[in-house]
Amino acid sequence: MPKNSFPLRIQERERDRGRRVAEELGVSENRLYAELIHDGLLIREQMLYMTKLRSLAATTARADAFAVLDRAADEPLLPTDRY
Repeated sequence: MPKNSFPLRIQERERDRGRRVAEELGVSENRLYAELIHDGLLIREQMLYMTKLRSLAATTARADAFAVLDRAADEPLLPTDRY
């Protein structure tokens, strides 16, 4: 996979924090930032998805929601379906 240069502009104070955390974790500063960006993007994507679900729920009639559930198979819960 090709790697492109992407200069990250952050305040020196934040950079110092990043260096310390990377050193404590035993990873490179670059690796730390890459993982933080990955995790942050994942969280934001999940937040957007939940926003869309809430919007859908707000515009769905209760009867329509129950009609969908009525079409679901009547099978016992699997162990992984429980908290």
